[in-house]
Amino acid sequence: MAKRTPLQLSAMLGRVLVGLMLASCAGAPMMFKEASSPAMVAPEPPPPPPAPALASSMSGLSFSDSALLAGRVGAELAQLTPGRRPSPAPPHGGAVPGKPAAAPETAVEAPATTQAPAPRRESLLIYTATLVLAVYQVDASLTHIEELARTLGGYLASRTDAAIVVRIPRARFQEALAEVAKVGDVLHREVEAQDVSDQVVDLEARLKNARAVRDRLAQLLQGATATKDALEIEKELARVMGDIEVMEGKLQLFADKIAYSTVTVRFQPLSTSDVHVMARLPFPWLQELGLGPLLQVK
Repeated sequence: MAKRTPLQLSAMLGRVLVGLMLASCAGAPMMFKEASSPAMVAPEPPPPPPAPALASSMSGLSFSDSALLAGRVGAELAQLTPGRRPSPAPPHGGAVPGKPAAAPETAVEAPATTQAPAPRRESLLIYTATLVLAVYQVDASLTHIEELARTLGGYLASRTDAAIVVRIPRARFQEALAEVAKVGDVLHREVEAQDVSDQVVDLEARLKNARAVRDRLAQLLQGATATKDALEIEKELARVMGDIEVMEGKLQLFADKIAYSTVTVRFQPLSTSDVHVMARLPFPWLQELGLGPLLQVK
């Protein structure tokens, strides 16, 4: 027995299906005729073509062509049989006759939208430093610190006989501390950083609200007709204006302290008196010879 390929088996299956459909359709008219009353007898349809001839004509068709032809033959035979209206089989590819083939649905993923994080505001820091130095010449050291502040872009804030306060740009704060430490011996050093970000944000919000109230009061004052009402509005407007000036002054002060760091330097003078050391002679009679003054060390 010859081994058949899957394509040949598919063609044979198609031929068997067509034969079964033709055989079932051949007996349908007689059943309809017997069930009908004598007064209403439907005309007999023309006999269908014999199944063997049709099957022999399909021997050279592939499986897909055989299935397509079987569907078409079944539809034509069903139209000849009363009471049977099978839905037409879709052609190869799934398309319905008379309608354009639907495009295959593909899942389209929506682009993921990631919200960029809000930019973080830089911390507002106020730097202050206090140093205590021991030097031999206090006046010269004071002058040197003042010149150093100007060289770094700062300025002199205050100066006394033994202390000096200078303001240094924030960007050069660490450089200034390193230079000041070279002037003398560091006895004490204290550096502090104060974060005023929350205070500045709060002041800015309050100032914005106060300005909105000021503008509203100014509009009400322009539309006031009664003298009493105008006086009350002017009184409230003056109070709001005073609050605005205070808040603006605080913000300006914060801005100045943030931009320029404060460095305070205090000096302690070192003693410059001569130190006399008397050498001790091992024998008293050497002192009687007058050798003591010769061994004094200054």
